[in-house]
Amino acid sequence: MIEHTKVIFKDKFKNRKITLKRGLELIYHLPFTGFIRSDKLWWWKNHIDWIKYQAIEYPTKGNLMVARLNISAPQSNTIRIITTQEKIHTGALNDKRKAQVLKKIFGKEKDE
Repeated sequence: MIEHTKVIFKDKFKNRKITLKRGLELIYHLPFTGFIRSDKLWWWKNHIDWIKYQAIEYPTKGNLMVARLNISAPQSNTIRIITTQEKIHTGALNDKRKAQVLKKIFGKEKDE
């Protein structure tokens, strides 16, 4: 599980650091229930109402993918963050996940 790191949301909360969980709950007025791995997104596609992009300034500049789960989801009316799985320097996948930060929304999307 990812620890709830502090982030700075662009033009929100007077550009102060706030935990990812608390910040998203205040912005979207929905409970935050965790993460969806990007390689498992195909399984979640029937449970997602919408995907929005939330701009952040810290720890890196970019956009987080925030997904809202619909009524058919196990935890309905909640939001989740799309994450990637880290690769260690040997090329193997690590169990830790980190939030997927997109450099651009339109055109070519580059993960950081």
